[in-house]
Amino acid sequence: MTSVEIIDLFSGAGGLSLGFKLEGFKILLSVEKEKIFHETYNLNNPDCICLNEDITNLDVKQTCLKYLPNSRVTGIIGGPPCQGYSSVGNRNRNDPRNTLVYYFIKWVETIKPWFFVMENVPGILTMDKGRVVQKIKQLYNDIGYECQMRLLKASDYGIPQVRKRVFFIGFKEKMSIPLYFRKERSNIFTVRDALSDILEIKPITGRSNGLITFNYDRPPQTPYQQYLRKNSVELRDHHAPNHGKNVKERISFIKPGENHQDLPKNYKLNSGYSNIYGRLHLNRPADTITANCGCVSAPGRFIHPTQNRAISVREAARLQSFPDTYSFKGGLNQKYKQIGNAVPPLLAKRVAKTIKKSLDILLAPEEKISIKNAIN
Repeated sequence: MTSVEIIDLFSGAGGLSLGFKLEGFKILLSVEKEKIFHETYNLNNPDCICLNEDITNLDVKQTCLKYLPNSRVTGIIGGPPCQGYSSVGNRNRNDPRNTLVYYFIKWVETIKPWFFVMENVPGILTMDKGRVVQKIKQLYNDIGYECQMRLLKASDYGIPQVRKRVFFIGFKEKMSIPLYFRKERSNIFTVRDALSDILEIKPITGRSNGLITFNYDRPPQTPYQQYLRKNSVELRDHHAPNHGKNVKERISFIKPGENHQDLPKNYKLNSGYSNIYGRLHLNRPADTITANCGCVSAPGRFIHPTQNRAISVREAARLQSFPDTYSFKGGLNQKYKQIGNAVPPLLAKRVAKTIKKSLDILLAPEEKISIKNAIN
């Protein structure tokens, strides 16, 4: 299949785009509202037209005719937050027509690509007792797409993390295309697979301009690390918070795989979640890497497996399957947020691989959708 041109909406730091690029897709245009997220995306995707815009303020036709007048768009991908954009009046916030999901659907309706991939969090499955998912499927059906849904776990597809994500996938003209997501590995990648080659390198802590880099002190130890370090000559973004004395002491009592519940009584906090202060275990996949993955007192498991500190930005990025060449803009907390909110690139790659197989069957080169033809 020749290079397929697509658009990424709500692109964030670019995890979904990177996965599709790894399978040969070309990103023509991205739209991202958050300035720092947009700057990261732009830095790593210099050949893409990157718009730092609020999608609710964009006219689809005018935007496409301005930036992509002669392009052939075959797909639209993206991860719209499933949150109501307005609380005015008596709107039902569980109705997708009142959320940013609806804007994604409007782009699909206007451009009429051959396929779309819309990613979201597993929580969408239970919104309004499942009626939100059914409504989303119906909205796609109404504009001529057969919408399928898949719940995928990252650790099943070569990512050292037990993260789950929901993908809505649809093809034009209501073609019912079977989607196969066969697990790619019988063995699960672990934290050790991701970090063993940099395990003993202590990060810069506290305030930093983010420009300090480190030399690798050993070659890649695993195939996963070979992927991470391809074309990388130095370790960047190895930056972590500077903890106070009491926090460091509390962390020191937590063994791999344990959390706050396992602390001696005199070190336990009197309030807060029970699953805070979780330490990673080298021989297991990481728990879900969240936007708060730089905070040891946040729910989850973000303490380094052997050092008494939070995981660094780069370590979090590795657990998400971002390669070491991928750079992040902004301050420390902003970098953690970008990484935690992203779709793991290798999970996105697996979705892209399935899409590509379907397109090989469906499309001849001339059947790609011209923007001018689609919206006229």
